Amino acid sequence: MKSSFNFARIMGIPIGINYSWFIIFFLITATLGQYVFPWLYPGWSTPVYWIVALCTSLLFFASLVAHELAHSVVAVRRGIEVRSITLFIFGGAARISREASAASTELLMAVAGPLSSVALAGVFGLIWLLSRNTLEPLAAMSFCLCWINLSLAAFNMLPGFPMDGGRVLRSIIWWRSGSYMKATRVATLTGQALGCLLILSGLAIGLLVYWFNGLWLALVGGFLFAVARASYRQAVLRDSLQGLTAQELMTGDCETVPEQLTIETLVSEYLLPAGHRCLLVGEWGRVSGIITLQDTKLVPKRRWHITPVAETMTPVEELGVVYPGDDGLTVLERMQEGGIGLLLVVSGDRVVGVIERDRLVELSRVRSKSGV
Repeated sequence: MKSSFNFARIMGIPIGINYSWFIIFFLITATLGQYVFPWLYPGWSTPVYWIVALCTSLLFFASLVAHELAHSVVAVRRGIEVRSITLFIFGGAARISREASAASTELLMAVAGPLSSVALAGVFGLIWLLSRNTLEPLAAMSFCLCWINLSLAAFNMLPGFPMDGGRVLRSIIWWRSGSYMKATRVATLTGQALGCLLILSGLAIGLLVYWFNGLWLALVGGFLFAVARASYRQAVLRDSLQGLTAQELMTGDCETVPEQLTIETLVSEYLLPAGHRCLLVGEWGRVSGIITLQDTKLVPKRRWHITPVAETMTPVEELGVVYPGDDGLTVLERMQEGGIGLLLVVSGDRVVGVIERDRLVELSRVRSKSGV
């Protein structure tokens, strides 16, 4: 089951919602409708509180989409494909096909989002000025959205990767040093430090002020720490694949087993004795899928002797395909795009090898340790 669904397309970019988004949408709407607006404007009726709260929440998340679209516009103009924008519990994220290839592109992409949030704050501030003496609910909503967008811009400019401020920091260090990896290392360490600071601040606020605010801040800090750490690992992986081709990354001479071979025979005669991690499945020169040791675990062991590999293999239609001359970054991007851990390497109409994500990670670890 997918964790998100698309609900719109803007400038050709799919806009999606992760199911976790509904949690924060409900919490923000409930907080505004039950506490914030009744406290600031005690004379409204209950339906007005909830209508204004709902509209404010919807426009807040529309502001997040606009923030991500601003990043995306710059990315597209710099030749970087934007595959999707997704709203989730911690905000929004644009998924791009590749990282920026120049520090200037990184800088422009990073500042576009916060600038759009400041511009939106100005628009909502103007609406507040025009409506504060005539239409109080509209003025209240506009005032709230003005400060939310200003806060969003300020928070995003904190110098911790992968936030916008962290990307600005990386672009500056990249420009001054000429080293993408050094810049990424500094920016992600700053992001992890900021994450730790938010966790500690959240714990303090939770104990001394209000537990929910503290818990939320600590969760944001934990998310930032984890993403910053994962981002550096991803950068190391990408750097280690520079200059390599799919032919150099693949496992060649892949053995092929027939579709009707039982899992019991597969494990006892192919996977374990020969140390294969995966095998092609097919007959008469035609490859119909791939089966791994992990796939066999999906079938109860008591049924291994009667279950053919065709029933548990991954069909070839669900696997990505690359060609021997494709570069390492193309291989990695193809895996990430499809969310798959295996790729077939095809030459003509023949499968000549398999590339596993685990192999890429192991190669990255070895090359980074050896300084290659």
